[in-house]
Amino acid sequence: MNICIAFLLCVNFFSFAFAQERKDIQALIQQLQDRDKQARIAAIKEVKTLGVEAKAAIPALALLLKEGDDDLRENAAEALGKMGAEARAASPALTEALKDRNDRVRSSAAFALGQIGVEARLAAPALGELLKDQSAWARGNAAFALGKVGEAKPYLPSLIELLKDQHENVRKDAADAVGRIGADARTALPALTLLLQDNSVQVRRYTAEALGRIGPEAKPAIPELMAALRDKEFVVRTHSAYALSKIGIEPKAAVPVWIELLKDSSEHLRSYAADALRDLGPDARVAAPALIEALKDQDRFVRVSASKGLGKIGAEAGIVVPALIETLKDTEPLVRASAASALGALGAEARAALPALTELRKDQATVVKLAADGALSKIRSSEIKP
Repeated sequence: MNICIAFLLCVNFFSFAFAQERKDIQALIQQLQDRDKQARIAAIKEVKTLGVEAKAAIPALALLLKEGDDDLRENAAEALGKMGAEARAASPALTEALKDRNDRVRSSAAFALGQIGVEARLAAPALGELLKDQSAWARGNAAFALGKVGEAKPYLPSLIELLKDQHENVRKDAADAVGRIGADARTALPALTLLLQDNSVQVRRYTAEALGRIGPEAKPAIPELMAALRDKEFVVRTHSAYALSKIGIEPKAAVPVWIELLKDSSEHLRSYAADALRDLGPDARVAAPALIEALKDQDRFVRVSASKGLGKIGAEAGIVVPALIETLKDTEPLVRASAASALGALGAEARAALPALTELRKDQATVVKLAADGALSKIRSSEIKP
């Protein structure tokens, strides 16, 4: 009986809270129509904070895009941008706002359309026109939006020109849009490759990501991407590594790259490099000493990735097995478990690890005990095979 009463009280509380929330949003919608400008601006700011929770305000915000006051139109466009795809019904009004006399309104409308995404693809022609706008923010946001709505390809020549724009936000957004075109953007490779040396960190970062999205067609950019792995900024190195993995480089060339990255100052990149070597399998055998050294890394996830790599590349058991047995004593359960699994992957070659793995079955961590059991089973079954 008491449980039923408690349940009903909870239901009533949440029903009241939901009703109160709807009432508050309705009050905001009413305030958006207030005669006082400042009251409307305050309401728009509150809607921005709520985001999609205030999606009921979208029709009222779309109407504000036709107001005579620049601030109201700009703020309304910004608020619609916070709604993402939910604001799809406002796409026609936002598309019309791309011709607004105020550059901030045009810019905010373009950004909002980009946030709506593919549902706003009919705005592409107007966004294409905006690529020539006198406002750098409008040009950049138009490029951004074309990429997000999935209609950048027809405007590739204009986007390539924007890769040379004097404003870094335009170059960044143009690079992002070009990358979203994929393999068909190969004609942009010369301009993109130059941007890997741009003064702006964000431009270099988005350029590297764009080259990765273009994929194997971006092979001519491999030398510059390999140079970018030495960029002073971690985010550029990360996206350059990502790009190289997506473009694909021959194992003979790839192994030295990933070995070098195992010494990077970023633990994320060191882990990424170990994973990349693991994916190369036997082609990465020469990386065994570097991966063994990585088993002592200060970051546990690097140690986990190094363990997995050693279990996959098929390096000489004489040097790998002792290193993995030592790793079974690691302070981190995930690392111990990964080392055990790697030994299991080595099969009969890891028979020297049987005593240590048997002892590991007493570990307090369930994930470690399970890994030890699995490894013992794999090693023993490999030993009895003819």
